[in-house]
Amino acid sequence: MKFSVVCSPGVGDLAILHIASHHLKKAGHEVVTVSPHRFGKWLQGYQFGEIGNPDAIFLQYGNDPDSAALRQNNNVYTFFGSHHISKHGPLKPGFDFVADLNRTMVDNVVKSLKTLFGIEASNENGFCPPQGLVHRRFSERIAIHTTSGSPFRNWPKEKFEAFAKWARDQGFEPMFLPQFPTLEALTSFIYESGYFLGNDSGPGHIASCLKIPHLIIGREERHMRHWRPGWGHGAVITPPKWIPNWKGFRLREKYWSKFISSRDVINSFKDIILGNKLF
Repeated sequence: MKFSVVCSPGVGDLAILHIASHHLKKAGHEVVTVSPHRFGKWLQGYQFGEIGNPDAIFLQYGNDPDSAALRQNNNVYTFFGSHHISKHGPLKPGFDFVADLNRTMVDNVVKSLKTLFGIEASNENGFCPPQGLVHRRFSERIAIHTTSGSPFRNWPKEKFEAFAKWARDQGFEPMFLPQFPTLEALTSFIYESGYFLGNDSGPGHIASCLKIPHLIIGREERHMRHWRPGWGHGAVITPPKWIPNWKGFRLREKYWSKFISSRDVINSFKDIILGNKLF
């Protein structure tokens, strides 16, 4: 069969949904992945492009008009990160999969392949390092990513800088990620780094996939249960649960970054990442 795997627009979405592309291809299907992003040599041998005219579509539902219109076709299998019948309409038995919010997106994509297609999948997504790269070659380098797809998800830059000063004092080489010309270059840089620190964003998923020890700073524990990097090899730090988050008084939700100090991140990095207490 000819499959189109349609991803939501994030970098992390492509890394995660390529699990489906990889295993559908292994199962003998012809697969085209639809995404605005490209990983270059990291995903050699895979097809990327437009939806075209496939026999079937595996759609990551994006809560947008295009997803809603595409789902009206009879050959569309839909992966819902979450589902509300009032918002999304009734489910189509045998064609829809609703993620478990207490499991990572990686785990859910793996399970969806079994549920929808009978494919016993792993969490492999087909990433393969280009020739000449060495895993964690720069063992003392900490790749630091201070941005994300939304300013609301960003931990303050000055707190990252305080962490970097501590890391330099300990003999590490903290490096703030620049604007790389390609995703291939970014992925290669992370692959050869010893560690990764960043916000809840695509590069954190890349670090997890590449088995780079990482610490991710997130705004809410329940959200991160579902959206944390799902390949393991790292940890997540979020604000303490005791901070009020009642309806009409959402201190933790609105001011989450104020409740995670640079010292909190330093201690988590020391105790969990350097202490090798990885999930």
